[in-house]
Amino acid sequence: MDIPRGSYVPVFEPADSAVPVDAHQDAASALPQGPSGSTTPSRPRSVVRLILACFVLLSGAVAATTLYLRHRSLLPETPSHKLWSQIFRNDQQTIIVPADSSLVIARLMVGHPIRLEEYAGGLYRRATDCDKPCDLGMVKTVEGLRYTSMSDLEFAVKVTHVPEAIPLRTEIRFARDLELKDLKESNLIMAGSQEADPWMAAISGQMNFVVHDDPSAVLRVENKQPKPGEKSEYVYDPHDPQHRGLATISFLPNLSGSGNLLVVQGFSLAGTQAAAEFVTNRRDIDDLFQTFAGNKTKLPHFEILLSTMEVNGMASHPVILAWHVLG
Repeated sequence: MDIPRGSYVPVFEPADSAVPVDAHQDAASALPQGPSGSTTPSRPRSVVRLILACFVLLSGAVAATTLYLRHRSLLPETPSHKLWSQIFRNDQQTIIVPADSSLVIARLMVGHPIRLEEYAGGLYRRATDCDKPCDLGMVKTVEGLRYTSMSDLEFAVKVTHVPEAIPLRTEIRFARDLELKDLKESNLIMAGSQEADPWMAAISGQMNFVVHDDPSAVLRVENKQPKPGEKSEYVYDPHDPQHRGLATISFLPNLSGSGNLLVVQGFSLAGTQAAAEFVTNRRDIDDLFQTFAGNKTKLPHFEILLSTMEVNGMASHPVILAWHVLG
């Protein structure tokens, strides 16, 4: 039966008569031919190509592994890697704490700062007291809000993306939800000022550069132990026509000494943002602490005082006014 091209109608043709075949000859032809048989195929070229491709891939994998191991062996020697490796650890929780911006609004409404003993546990929300005429209902509404700044959130995102970060051991927690045991048992990354995070009062005793941000007093950074050429205090003028700002970075032990604290502070959002950008810029940290590179020792605790220039609410790259390595 045959179907011509372009037709659906089959054409039947007589079959050829069968040709008798000797049984022994048929069986012999079914046996596989030896190496000398003319039907034995030669080695396909595709096999050779496959072997060459595997060799190239293996060579590339070896080269990539060598480069990775070399990079990994050098990375622990950089100060920035040492810093973040001490903040993010497999054996300890790391808590990122953005500032409580709603607390700043409430403080302006009631006319007095909120102390740590009032803030911890939420006592200030249960006994609202105004030093000036205020709408208690509105104050309570504001105190119940959970506002923070975009600069703090951007900082939190940046630090969670450093190569040393350990996602399973890292969390972001609002300042209002923090507990004293967290400052003793965990590594903390904190942003803001004491006005926006009263927990700063619990660690300010360890600091050399202390930010005084009470609006009713002079806004300044106190330098407890000034070195030659340094001032004992640096005053911040919010009405400075040149829009100069101040910010600090503090890398300190936690309250029990079992972990570390990284604190960035500023008198404005732009100041805090400048400090956050400085500490997350690996080149800035590596250049400043280059004397601590090239060895396996830990990066010591330190504090940095920065001068910033604010333009349209944004800070320029900060300038270092002073920095101390803590013994």
